[in-house]
Amino acid sequence: MFSLSLASLTLSLVTGSLALRCRKTTGCGQTPSMAPGDFKNFTMADGREYRVWLPGNYDSGKPTPLILSYHGANRDIDHQVDLDQLTNPLFNKDHILVYMQGTADDPTRPDHTTWEGAPDCKSDDIKFTNEVLDAVTQDLCVDEKRIFATGKSQGGGFVGRLACDSGLSSRIAAFAPVSGAYYIKEIDVESECHPETVVVPCSASRKNVPILAFHGGADDTIRYHGDFRSGACLPDVSSWARQWALRDGLRGTPANSSIPESENGVSMRYGGGLVTLVYDGDNVGHDWPSKTENDDNEGVGLAAFNASTRIMEFFRGQKLP
Repeated sequence: MFSLSLASLTLSLVTGSLALRCRKTTGCGQTPSMAPGDFKNFTMADGREYRVWLPGNYDSGKPTPLILSYHGANRDIDHQVDLDQLTNPLFNKDHILVYMQGTADDPTRPDHTTWEGAPDCKSDDIKFTNEVLDAVTQDLCVDEKRIFATGKSQGGGFVGRLACDSGLSSRIAAFAPVSGAYYIKEIDVESECHPETVVVPCSASRKNVPILAFHGGADDTIRYHGDFRSGACLPDVSSWARQWALRDGLRGTPANSSIPESENGVSMRYGGGLVTLVYDGDNVGHDWPSKTENDDNEGVGLAAFNASTRIMEFFRGQKLP
């Protein structure tokens, strides 16, 4: 006759509870090819590149959350590492970072790196992202319920595409685009581009997708109120965020709160913050918002907050169902 001791039952319940809170990958228990606190560059079979950083407290026996970070157009991994500062212990001590490298599809413009979704990009970066996640989760102990994505400009626009992808929207827990270029290539005639009403194509496979987006009022590259640029339509950013709220089943107007010490900066929160749009301020341009000088702001138009702080606070509160 089957019997179960109290100790065995308790162990079973504890193990089951842990499994619900995190989902281990095959890399758990393996010795990583890099030391905690270090960076390492990787090259895929097709030549695509990415860089991994391990936090100083990385433990191969403990599932660790992971952040994907995408640079802007004409930039590279080095630039993004310096810009997002997410390997700086001031902002992050316990999340793995994976920096992704875009491609330069035009041989006459070798430094013109882009991401899928941009008008002149031909690469399959959805496939690239899936393949990198497959590789990293095989080598490292990653908590697959806490994988996140952030990026700047075209990289931010691609983060928006990840959130709308039927596969990756269920593989990545939350998304934080910064000064995102949300190109809609399907609209390639200026007279047909109506930024305030244009519908953003999206095939997200789940509801309740957490979104935190940032955009400045002085952004003359990717304008807050939308534009027709490089042969594609750019939506009004507030409309882009509102469409995310509707996809997530949220109705009504957002709860707005002023950002202290900013120039009319406002945080617009739908559903208690499930979808949040941060208007950085009238003075903030096409930047990664920072209270101090960085390569974007060059010491001019400083934000009243650090986007990296807000992104990490947001990610810490999210995980896949």
